[in-house]
Amino acid sequence: MATTTSALVAHMRHALFFLALFALPGSVVAQLEFLTVKEIFQAINFLAAHPRSPANYSTVSPFGPENDETRMPEVLDDLSEAVLRCYHPTARYQLADVAQVPWDQEGQYADAQNSALIRIRYLGPRLDDPYEMDVGLVSRRQQIRTTVVNDNSPIPRKADCRLENWTTLEP
Repeated sequence: MATTTSALVAHMRHALFFLALFALPGSVVAQLEFLTVKEIFQAINFLAAHPRSPANYSTVSPFGPENDETRMPEVLDDLSEAVLRCYHPTARYQLADVAQVPWDQEGQYADAQNSALIRIRYLGPRLDDPYEMDVGLVSRRQQIRTTVVNDNSPIPRKADCRLENWTTLEP
């Protein structure tokens, strides 16, 4: 029963996320509306320190993790999907992981407080051809900024992704 309920909640959450994507296709900030810079980098740092965290925490301990820890993969997925949609609106998100924390190019950005290199795996819009994009993410105060380091897709990236500039996320 608990598995069915959690699966239903996950499906509803994803449905709401996609509705937001369709309702506000040009607004990356709206897609990240419920995330703060602090929450994003807490998730990134946790996942970088625990790269093979199990999907089912009950196999690790009968007491389970803190509630915030179980949400960390979702935070990274939400962030990565929004970043992917900004650069490739028709791509289909698959998976993301933290490749590097802190990102070794952080020094290129004035006042950067946190940084990470995120690897996003996705499929093309029509074919199931897998692609991979490495994105540098930096933050300062309540702002984030991204830059594509590598993208092996033959489909050109959207040139006017708002995340290429400092973007404020409201807490």
